[in-house]
Amino acid sequence: MARVVTQALLDALRVTFSKAFEQGKTEAQIVGEFMSTPIPSSTAINTYGFLGDLPIFRKWVGEKRIKQVIEKVYQLINDDYEATLGVKRTQVEDDQIGLYPAMFQGWGREGKQWMDRLRFQALALGHTLPCFDGQNFFDDEHPQFDEAGTTWSNSDTTAGGQPWYLLDCSQPLKPLISQERKAPMFWWINDLMDSEVAKTGIMTAYGEARGAVGYTLPFLAYRSTRVLNAANYILARDAMKGFKDDNGEPRGIRPTHLVVGVSNQQLAKDTFKPNLTNGESNTLAGEIVIVEADRLP
Repeated sequence: MARVVTQALLDALRVTFSKAFEQGKTEAQIVGEFMSTPIPSSTAINTYGFLGDLPIFRKWVGEKRIKQVIEKVYQLINDDYEATLGVKRTQVEDDQIGLYPAMFQGWGREGKQWMDRLRFQALALGHTLPCFDGQNFFDDEHPQFDEAGTTWSNSDTTAGGQPWYLLDCSQPLKPLISQERKAPMFWWINDLMDSEVAKTGIMTAYGEARGAVGYTLPFLAYRSTRVLNAANYILARDAMKGFKDDNGEPRGIRPTHLVVGVSNQQLAKDTFKPNLTNGESNTLAGEIVIVEADRLP
């Protein structure tokens, strides 16, 4: 015998589904939060005015030298994200909703990891998307903004392997921006008097979020497609350490994290293991934090 579907029953189910969604959020594992600076957003587009170069402290001799800064505008548009599922009224009548709490719990987990997914997408697409200087975030022709018009590179595509990334996350500004306009949320239209529910017999559950991930300063990151080994790591590391500002002064960049996808994870472990094959101590061991990003190839 079908049970009577009352508004009180549906309201109780909404509480159950909402709790499952929130429970899923608490269970989510976040991997990439370290590499982005969180920026609140209250508009459709956030505009970031980055300075082409900041003044450095120099010995004060004679008159102060006013640093002429180059301002570039970088805009990051908030995108909409959603998940939608219809629950039939007959399923409630027949008491066939046992799997829905687990499903909405999964929604909550995915919702919490949504920004993390955007972070790794931004990293993976950094060689195809521009940053504030007009070049792709990972590029071999970043402008130096000096009088000579020189360029510099944070990308090594010498080989065609799966990329790995070095990031300096010790700076106040991280390599990425995580811009959240609307945090992941859940609701269920279960009003029996709702016209769509009455017409279709379907009560619709929604998950929504709004935001974006973008780029800050390209000298905080490096992308390489060389085989991941000690020699190529040192090559990329020293390239970052050698980055200079338009005064020719070292920027003080030193990578803190190595981000590797599935195909490079074992190579990363082998490269930084405590002892080498011949038993000697590995001087690179413990030098950098290895981040295993299963969302990357």
